[in-house]
Amino acid sequence: MSYVIYPLAFDTPVHFGQAGYGGRLEQVGMECPADVIFGALCSELAAAGEEAELERLVEGVRRQRLLFSDLLPWRRGEAAELEFFVPRPVLELTPAERPGKEGYSDACRLAAERKRQKRLRYIRASRMAAYVEAAKCGAPFAETAEFGAASLRQRVNCRGEEPLPYYVGQFDFHVGAGLYLLLYAADEEDADRVQDLLVWLGRSGIGGKRSSGYGKFRLAEDAIFLDDAGVYTDDAALYAMLEAKEAQWQMALSPVLPDEASLGVVQAGAYRLRRSGGFITAPQREARKKASVYLLDAGSCFSERIAGTLADLGACDGHAVWRYGLGLYAGVTV
Repeated sequence: MSYVIYPLAFDTPVHFGQAGYGGRLEQVGMECPADVIFGALCSELAAAGEEAELERLVEGVRRQRLLFSDLLPWRRGEAAELEFFVPRPVLELTPAERPGKEGYSDACRLAAERKRQKRLRYIRASRMAAYVEAAKCGAPFAETAEFGAASLRQRVNCRGEEPLPYYVGQFDFHVGAGLYLLLYAADEEDADRVQDLLVWLGRSGIGGKRSSGYGKFRLAEDAIFLDDAGVYTDDAALYAMLEAKEAQWQMALSPVLPDEASLGVVQAGAYRLRRSGGFITAPQREARKKASVYLLDAGSCFSERIAGTLADLGACDGHAVWRYGLGLYAGVTV
């Protein structure tokens, strides 16, 4: 059993749409969920005619020999150390009553810091305990990190009689920053095979607007196999969270599609829903819209680790269309 980190560096801008949040073409973010990366691997393997490799990948996921996280941010910090970030947990942490009264200037300052804290999307793995403690005490936790910047680019639609301009959102990662995939693999051979697939996928890219060259990536470093010693501070902390199966809360690092038997655990947890839809890009015909499902988003927390399901959404050009909804979890103690 192995947990592996693959740090990805993007050589071009990315266009990761925000359709799950009701976005449009000009709306873009740096988030790439596990169901998207799994779907990209399956789609590219099918288009390339790699039937055996496609079946091997799907069977590994179906038997839960392979589990994917979302693509989560990393950056290079001091002394060239890689810093790995995880989602902010969806938990209602009631702050303890603060002693004494706050002055007006202090109240304004703390209110601004708490607003910034609420907008946090990601937290360094090694700082999760500090974040939880700050939230419980009502203290500000303003350790923000920048990984890149979103912008708009003008394009021109020349298909009609009159050229019409439109705008496309893109996200550019800073030098020394990118996204990483955390993988659970039953053995090292499975991990090596996924690395080969990622190198292959990086040449064609992921996300939208690949016709414009968006979404191409490479491995920033060799795969990092996690253990309690760790290569860096954050991967050791991340490994401890992955192994904390008895922790009070289990935070999902990927979208989860629960089965009926798990609904009671879900209702007692703290979660955020995300609609996942999109289009099937079939090699033999034009793209068509696929069925939408609602997933429990990364950062959702439950009292135990829900296995999740791999949903079958139908078929296209002789291939099944799957929606990845299996859980990969990190323990969080409150």
